[in-house]
Amino acid sequence: MKLLEGSLRRLPGGRSSEGILGDMLAVLLVTSVLPVVYHGLRAALLIGGSMLLSFAFYVLAQLLGSRRIWVADCSPLITGAVIALLLPANVPFWVVAVADAFAILVAKEPFGGTGHNPFNPGAAGVAFVTVLWPQYVFSYYNMSAGGTLPLVWREMETVPSPAAWLREGIQPEIMPFEMLWGRFAGPMGATAAVVIGAGTLFLIVRKSADWRIPVAFLAAAALYAALFPRLLGGAVISVKYELLSGSLIFCACYLASDPCTSPRTKGGKWMYGALGGILLMLLRNYGAYEQGGCFAILLINAFSPLIDRVVLYGRREVLRRGKALGSQKQNS
Repeated sequence: MKLLEGSLRRLPGGRSSEGILGDMLAVLLVTSVLPVVYHGLRAALLIGGSMLLSFAFYVLAQLLGSRRIWVADCSPLITGAVIALLLPANVPFWVVAVADAFAILVAKEPFGGTGHNPFNPGAAGVAFVTVLWPQYVFSYYNMSAGGTLPLVWREMETVPSPAAWLREGIQPEIMPFEMLWGRFAGPMGATAAVVIGAGTLFLIVRKSADWRIPVAFLAAAALYAALFPRLLGGAVISVKYELLSGSLIFCACYLASDPCTSPRTKGGKWMYGALGGILLMLLRNYGAYEQGGCFAILLINAFSPLIDRVVLYGRREVLRRGKALGSQKQNS
């Protein structure tokens, strides 16, 4: 087995994989700061432990497959961080470990590893444990009670998240402006809209993410929330709560724009993002869980190649008809 320090393969998007993955890892680490501030050492152990476990599972997969271990590949660390940030701070450690194992050993490495996985592994890992143990994935401790979480998991007082209140058609008590910094019940790293927005802007400026996907995703989700509000207060208030609750912004900005699983064409990116926003809102309204962000991401991942084919076919048809029309004019 060779331990190589060479460059990874190039990912779509015009930049080397090291640059793209490095930027994404940096953004996730910055996003992890507030959860640690809010929840204490347990949040740091969850995030750091998840990252190390994901890398360990990556090494295991490479050893079992007699493949090279690329030390420059930080994608397993990204997967581990994504999984931890999408789960509650009071989730048992073993739930995170199972999500890491599924993400790396089932959703990523069997397809060829970085750059070849058709589905976002972090989303796949969280979706897997959501189906098996929703009682842990959607159990949020009461942050207003004060204090930090104990390192060892135990039963504690939990409260419904704003996403759960929306599912019942009830307006959450917390104001939308107060939700911008993520200090409320929800996935520990997926609710701080200000931090996620700043991280997304960084990725776009660095050309590590395409702006079209998150813009289309958020616009489609907002339009759906305005047309089919779940709150009696009307379209505007519904849009505010829908966008700021749960993992919607995190999924739109960090997961949907993953260059490994998103379409290559510009038109395809618009379609892909819009489809993701609509699917997420449909899952929120009619799905089995209060949040369906990871399931929406996996669904649009599956449609990504088809979307590119549709866009490219449409281009060829336009060119063909344009040439045909030009030939008719010349002949006449």
